[in-house]
Amino acid sequence: MRIRHLLTLPIAAALATVALTASAGGAQAASSEQVVFSKTGAFGTFGGTPTPFGFWIWCEASSGNPYQGQCNGSMYFYALGTPKLVVDGSITELADGIYQINVLSSKDSSINCTLTNTAPPQGGPNNTVTVSCTTPSGSATATGAVVNVTGPSS
Repeated sequence: MRIRHLLTLPIAAALATVALTASAGGAQAASSEQVVFSKTGAFGTFGGTPTPFGFWIWCEASSGNPYQGQCNGSMYFYALGTPKLVVDGSITELADGIYQINVLSSKDSSINCTLTNTAPPQGGPNNTVTVSCTTPSGSATATGAVVNVTGPSS
């Protein structure tokens, strides 16, 4: 019984190597443009209340898979009692390197916002993102944001 188990290990390792090689090749063929907007400690007035706010949103911008155009992440509005609500949304590239993300809270209707970077992305926290919300009503400009684009168009 022990010999059979020892012979199974090399076969399993060989199958795992083949599976990893095949999935790596498939990942290249179906590569995706991914966009992340991120900022903590921004400040704006939402719902009539001055408040710190932040966001971390990841999007599948351009790809050949079923997730193309979809976004997920979180947003918070500290003084409004909406810390880190999960958001779902969509992304549109308005011009080369300029992205607009529309998000809604997936738990309730407490967040409905549009985020847009104002210039093509620069590395690090060196970007400006405008945030306009219908819920909570308000807008702000988040400077020092991270806008990271990876994939075919980066």
